[in-house]
Amino acid sequence: MNTLDPRQTECFLAAVQTGTIRSAAEQLGLEPSTVSRNISALETATATTLIERGRNGVRLTEAGTLLLGYIHKQAAALEVLQSEFDALAHMKRGNILIAVGEGFVSDLIDHAMSAFNKRYSDITFSLSVGSTEYVSHLVATEEAHLGLAYNVPSDPRLRVEMSARQPLVALVRKEGAFDTGAAFDLKRLASLPCAVPPKSFGVGTMIAASEARHGVRMQALVETGSIAALTTFVRNDMGYTILPRFVVEAELASGLFSAYPIIADTFQGGVAALVRKEGRRLPQAAQLFIKQLAGMAAFR
Repeated sequence: MNTLDPRQTECFLAAVQTGTIRSAAEQLGLEPSTVSRNISALETATATTLIERGRNGVRLTEAGTLLLGYIHKQAAALEVLQSEFDALAHMKRGNILIAVGEGFVSDLIDHAMSAFNKRYSDITFSLSVGSTEYVSHLVATEEAHLGLAYNVPSDPRLRVEMSARQPLVALVRKEGAFDTGAAFDLKRLASLPCAVPPKSFGVGTMIAASEARHGVRMQALVETGSIAALTTFVRNDMGYTILPRFVVEAELASGLFSAYPIIADTFQGGVAALVRKEGRRLPQAAQLFIKQLAGMAAFR
C-alpha cells in the first residue's frame, strides 16, 4: 500500500459515521453500490477487512479502527501544518472544534467566546453538545480539539488542561413550595420530587453513586440531559434539580432560583474540566483559545 485513495477513504468514513452503506450514499450523493465498491477497493488496497456488513449496518473491525485513527491523525497533522503556515504569514484564523456539556454552553459563549471573537474575528467555532461520555469520546478520537465537561472519568487518552472543583447544589424556585430554607441532606433529597440528568452525564454519575453508596433513591419525575428542561422543571415549581452553581448563574443572579448546599460528601467532589487529547498537537487557533477559557465561571 502506497497512498490511500481519498474517494475510497471518504466512502469508508461516511459509512462509519452514518452506520450504513445506504446512509453514506445519501450523504455523499452516490449510489450505494458505488460506496460499497470504493470500500471494497480500500480493503483490497490495505489487504484487510475494515468493516463488517450486517442487517443492522456496518461495524468497524479491529483493522478498521486502526485505519480510522490513522485518518484522524492525518487530518489533525494537516490542520496543524496549515495553522503554522498561517502563523508564518502573521494570520490568526481557523476553526476550533469544541465538544461541550450543555451546562457549559452559556458560560463558554458569555465568558470566553465573545471576548475572543473581538480579538480574532477570523477564527470560527464548531460546537458539539452532549454528555460527559460523549465529550470524552469526541476528544479521545480527535473529532474535537477541546472538551468541556463535568466530572470527567480518568482516561489515559485525555489530558486535563484546566480544572476547578464545582460542588453540586440543590436548586429550587425562589419562594416556591420547595424553598423552605431547610438544608438539603440525603433524607430530604429522597423525599421530594426532582429532575436529574442520566448516568452518561457527570452529574448523573455522581447522583447514581450517592444512591448506591447510601442506599437512597431520588424521586426522579424527569430524567433528561437538557439543561433547559431541568431548569424549566424548577421554574414551574415541580421540585428540585441538582447542578453545579455555574450552570445557573443567570437564574441565581436574577433571583429566580435558590441554591442550597447538599450535606453529603459525594456531592462535594465534582470537577469542571477542560480536556484535550494526550499527545495531540493543537492548531494555533485552539492554543490561543485555551488561554481565554480561564475566564469562564466554571474555572473560577
